[in-house]
Amino acid sequence: MALKVELGKKYSPVEAKAIVDRLYGLVRERWEAKVNQKPFMQQLMAGKLPLKTLQIFFRNWGAYTIEINTLTACTYHKNITFLKINRDLMGPIGEKIADEFIHPRPPGHFLVMLQTAQAFGLTEEEVFTTPMLSEFRGKIDFMRGIVYEGTAAEWYAAVTTEEQIGYWSAACYKALTTHYGFDREKATYFATHVEADLAEHEEGVMGHASFNRMALQRLLETGMADERPTYGLEYCAMTSVDLHGAMLRAAFEEAERQN
Repeated sequence: MALKVELGKKYSPVEAKAIVDRLYGLVRERWEAKVNQKPFMQQLMAGKLPLKTLQIFFRNWGAYTIEINTLTACTYHKNITFLKINRDLMGPIGEKIADEFIHPRPPGHFLVMLQTAQAFGLTEEEVFTTPMLSEFRGKIDFMRGIVYEGTAAEWYAAVTTEEQIGYWSAACYKALTTHYGFDREKATYFATHVEADLAEHEEGVMGHASFNRMALQRLLETGMADERPTYGLEYCAMTSVDLHGAMLRAAFEEAERQN
């Protein structure tokens, strides 16, 4: 049965948590099928993914991360009505957004992305000026559409993947340090995102995935978890997973095309 939210209903904390847990469970299952079990990750984990494929992927992923972080910052204003009602969340979301832009120093996580890009043999110019593969642009445009045309609940459903990206980053870090000669310094982007997405870090900043869960649960508890026809929580979450898988597949196929 599809996950469906009753418009305007104020769910109890127990009911709201159950809905959030169910959605995250669906995301976890979809991620396993659409990301972990596909050729890109299977070959990466076995140390058989060509360096050329990794370079194509990370050049596009680096460009993607710059834009997705700025979109996250835009949600503070877009969802300000929700935050005015739930003022206790203003501090945590402020810390979450600031974390992306001030650690390890301004302009933030962009710097650790560049450090790992350089370890892949990529230049800053390549990351900033090369057009993204269409699948990477498609994910950005989907997320941008959710921010500006969607609802707060649909946004927090779409970023349920941030939890899986934490685990995915751990898998990438393990593969790179085991099979590709990377150390923690070279693979710092992935190490940083294991910590940022899954754990309290940087002197008390809440794990990003934990905040996302909290925000979605609060939307359900306050009757603000609005869904649009043909979108909704489950659709946005599943599409976000599918598009991550499409990005990896695009890098894989582009490398094969260039060979």
